[in-house]
Amino acid sequence: MSEIDQLKKRINASGPRGIETAFIRDDYDPVGAMMINDLTDSGEYVQRKVPTGAAEQKWKVFKKGTEPY
Repeated sequence: MSEIDQLKKRINASGPRGIETAFIRDDYDPVGAMMINDLTDSGEYVQRKVPTGAAEQKWKVFKKGTEPY
């Protein structure tokens, strides 16, 4: 299984929780950012900035249709 397929499987399994883009960049260094762009450009995945605490927000990737808003 290729790395992009592994990442798709991780994102799909995360459902409405999503996967932080920072984790993807770290886990798939040096091509993590490119993988995120490829996934979102495909139209199957979306990036959203979601609240994670009182005044904190983080960018996450979701499968289209499972994003929080």
